[in-house]
Amino acid sequence: LGWTRADVYEDRTAWGLDPVTQPDRTLKKLWLPAGLIIPAFDRTEVVRLRIRRPNGAPRYVIVPGSSMTPLIAGKETGAVVVVVESELDAFLVNQETENMFSIVALGSVAKRPDKGLHARLRRASLILNALDFDEAGAKETWNFWARTYGDKVKRWPVPKGKDPSEAYQNGIDLFEWIGAGLEK
Repeated sequence: LGWTRADVYEDRTAWGLDPVTQPDRTLKKLWLPAGLIIPAFDRTEVVRLRIRRPNGAPRYVIVPGSSMTPLIAGKETGAVVVVVESELDAFLVNQETENMFSIVALGSVAKRPDKGLHARLRRASLILNALDFDEAGAKETWNFWARTYGDKVKRWPVPKGKDPSEAYQNGIDLFEWIGAGLEK
């Protein structure tokens, strides 16, 4: 994670992006807003930068050229996969469960696994679906997730709050929460 204090405007080609000409014929700059920088990696290569702005809209900005593949924290492979919505939730759950599981951040409740993640999920023995504890999260669990991965999916919302970060702020031990999900 990182932090930028102020908006920065860079030359797009310095970031490996194609130049974009604006209507006034000037070259468009790459906007990197102030805020929390949330990277996603594919092994050691940064493949996505999402920036959470402290105020203003949009709240999240994806830096152009970023891959939208789901973020995976923790174990590269594993029998248990925990699915959450946000990257920050994934990092927190991974930290609190001491890197024991594969934690997947979709980035959105409606995001579907890509081909690689789909194969990983098919190999898992248990998928704890911890999408946000709201109507959209529940709907997706019972529709797409249960239909695609069957009985290995267990809806596992946090016991307090809407997501793992709120649960943690409310004093929930995330290690115990995940541990309880492993029980039959």
